[in-house]
Amino acid sequence: MTRRWLRVALSLALTSLLGACGSPRGQRGPGEDPGAGGGASRTTERQAEARLRTERQREEERCLRERPELEAQMASLRRAENLLARVKGEAYAPSPAPTPWDEAAESRFRLEDREADWQRHLGEQETWRQGEQSRRARWQADHNDRLREAQARLDQEARALRSRQANLFTGPESIEFNPAVEAQIRQCRSLGSGPTGKTAPR
Repeated sequence: MTRRWLRVALSLALTSLLGACGSPRGQRGPGEDPGAGGGASRTTERQAEARLRTERQREEERCLRERPELEAQMASLRRAENLLARVKGEAYAPSPAPTPWDEAAESRFRLEDREADWQRHLGEQETWRQGEQSRRARWQADHNDRLREAQARLDQEARALRSRQANLFTGPESIEFNPAVEAQIRQCRSLGSGPTGKTAPR
């Protein structure tokens, strides 16, 4: 009886001791991974970084595909701008006027001859003046036509490029290029890396 009682007492004491040494609050239980929360966060960060790298790679590949055509359009716009500037800078060049009346030379002739030479000189002057008016009018009409054509070409080039890359320009009515966006296009840096506006379509 004494031995049985001792075994029961020892068993109860051992059970109590094991309960007192159990897992404290906050301590992981059996089978829990101590780094499970941190590992999941790191995995999410790696996935986000991978997606970002993929998107940047796609943007660069798209830029490389579209850059030749964009640069061709940019060069065409500048040629149109230069053409308009040249046409605007043109000036009418009059034809040579008749030889001026030389009173000293004419004084050596008889009065009748001087009078005949004078009338001939007046006729030449009038013929030149009328012809010059006609030539100037034709030149001005042709010049105006070429101005309209050059302006229309420039406007068309600007519209085409603006519809494709609106943020390339410094303003809605400007044909000047934004240096930062121009560099992005020529160097194929990420067009979506900053608040630069519309990017080229996919």
